[in-house]
Amino acid sequence: MTQSPEFHEQTFMFSIATNGYDMIFKHCLDSHQNYALKHGYKYIAFTKSPVDGISGTNSAWLKVAIILRALKKGYRNVFFVDADALIHDFAPSIESVLIPDKFIYMSIESSGNFNSGVIFIANEQRSQSFFESLLLRADIPNFMLPKSERNLYENGHVINLAKRSSIVQIISPKWNYNYNTLLKENEKEYILHGRGMWLDKPRSQGKTMTFTQALLSRLMQGSRYFLLKKLLRFYELEYQF
Repeated sequence: MTQSPEFHEQTFMFSIATNGYDMIFKHCLDSHQNYALKHGYKYIAFTKSPVDGISGTNSAWLKVAIILRALKKGYRNVFFVDADALIHDFAPSIESVLIPDKFIYMSIESSGNFNSGVIFIANEQRSQSFFESLLLRADIPNFMLPKSERNLYENGHVINLAKRSSIVQIISPKWNYNYNTLLKENEKEYILHGRGMWLDKPRSQGKTMTFTQALLSRLMQGSRYFLLKKLLRFYELEYQF
């Protein structure tokens, strides 16, 4: 049985904005904070980096570890939103999407695939098991997934697992509106994700690696799963979430 959190908030909302994202997307993070205050959520923007740094890929995978940890801490709900997602003032509470027997909520893009940039999770043993399974995939390269499900960072594995899970619910694209989603005429998005802000993102200055180079680099770096465990300890100590 999970323990109740020590905080009074029952919904934990967070974003990860390392490597300068907190400055570039400050207006988005401010909108997250305002939304959290309005609905009584505990909100943290994880902006610090450990001494050894953190890559963009590991920042993306870190959200999986943080979601799982927050669920195990006993939060009733967990809400992740990307740093470059702007939440409008009129967005309703995320709890408004809840329906019976569904515990993970995401929008899909025009491709039919899930976008993990906005995820709402209701705490239940099956949702914890979903993220435990997802975290165990941290060292599995995306190229091992079906071609139609491959995506950046952890998103390909989210797509692969979510398509086959009975506890995942598709929610309106209004909750995660980006270049690859469509709204009905006269509809207004709740969350504007990345539109007009893509070019503001920091870009790696390194050379593009071949497939073989990328695979060797991954092997030389060691297990991402254990690195994520180490990163999680750092962020738990720094932010006390």
